[in-house]
This record gives sequence, structure tokens and C-alpha cells, in this order.
Amino acid sequence: MKKKRKASHNRRVTYMLLALAVLMLLGSAVGSTRAALTYYSENYTAEITVSQIGVTLLENGKEVSRRDYKKDDWEQETNAGKDAASGALLQEMVPEGEEFVLNKTYEEKLAVRNSGSIDEYVRVRIYKYWTDQDGKKETSLSPDMIDLHLANTDRWVQGKTNSAECTELYYKGILPAGEETKLFADTIRVDGKLAESVKIEEDENHVITMTYEYDGVEFHVEVEVDAVQTHNAQDAIRSAWGVDASELGIL
Repeated sequence: MKKKRKASHNRRVTYMLLALAVLMLLGSAVGSTRAALTYYSENYTAEITVSQIGVTLLENGKEVSRRDYKKDDWEQETNAGKDAASGALLQEMVPEGEEFVLNKTYEEKLAVRNSGSIDEYVRVRIYKYWTDQDGKKETSLSPDMIDLHLANTDRWVQGKTNSAECTELYYKGILPAGEETKLFADTIRVDGKLAESVKIEEDENHVITMTYEYDGVEFHVEVEVDAVQTHNAQDAIRSAWGVDASELGIL
């Protein structure tokens, strides 16, 4: 689940894009990249039929992870195989033979498909943060340096409690069964300012060593996706997500 790829300038910058599951964590890796998906919200239970609900995370038009509730059981599948506990994201972000480059924009088109057989409302949460070599959060680096560019902002409504580390998006209107949302992101880029802090040393043999202050840091983008059925939508959304759908204008 963890593969490592060195970035340019001897800086190991790894990248992560994932979604956290309510019932199950799906993970994958490309350069220490992980992927997972939240499929639906169980918070709202009154007058709800979940037997046909399901969602799928799409990356650049390809299915990454899918989970549907059918015949009183969960059916799941990932791009790593039906029985795999993880699916893979960002596998094709860096072209073969190239290295990850700071300040370069890479295609990362993300969307959600309603893979169930009932209509639903969809929410996405995006988390951005850094970790050091020990896996601890590196708070001296701004999440804003991780630029997952948001797309179709007329269809994806931002929540009222967003921060630099967490962006909450609600898809405007019903997502019919079998259909896909508009993209909620289309590119990803890591700010080149990360390379500005560098220590240069020269030994007695005139060998110059460049040590970057943030060698070994990892950047993380986590995407959490869940859905709510359309029956009694106002109450269902308030119960599951704790927001007023009419105030957000998503109904």
C-alpha cells in the first residue's frame, strides 16, 4: 500500500488522495498515495430505504472505488480488483519516465457517480495537510500550497464552515441513479515555494550539498464522499450532514 517515488531535487515529496469510509477504508498507493471512499451516510435512519443506494468515485473518467447496497449486503469493487481492500489513485498523474515536479499542474479530474438505483444527494469533503517523515502533521506548511483546483463551482456549493485544511462541497440538485456529477476538481499542483528554503554546504572536496528544509515531507489530499436519499430530503440532510439544505440552496 505504500510505494515511494523520489521527487526532483532529491526531495521526496509524496502525494495522497483519499476518501475516508464510514464502514470501510479503501486505500491505494502511487508514491505513497492512498485512496478510499465513503459511500453513504447512515446517520439518518427514519423512513429511509438504503437497499438500492450506492456511489462511485471517478478519477479522470475511470472508476476507482464503488460500493452499492444490494440484496441486503454491500457490493464493492475497486480498480485493484473486486476482493481488494484498496483502489489506486494518481497512478497516471506523473507520466511514465518522469519525476514529480513542484509547481507543475497535473490533471486530476474527480467526480462522483450514482451507482445505485435510487436518486440521491451528494456531499464531498476535501482535507489538505502535510506530514513529516514520522507521519506527524507538519503545521509549519500551509495547506494552501496543495492546490487541488476546484471545478464547476456553480454546481458544487461550498459549506459555511470551510477552512484552509477542510473544504466541504455539496452537489446542487438531485443526482439521478446512473448519472455522474460535474467534476469537483480538475487539476492538482504543489506550490514551488516549498523549494525556497534550502541549505547549501560545500565540503573540502568542493562537493556541494543542497538540503531542503522540508526534505521528506508528504502532502495529503483526502476526499470524503457520501450520499443521502431524496425521500424527506430536508430532514435527511439535516440529520446526516447537520446543515440546512434550503439555506445552502442545494435542493
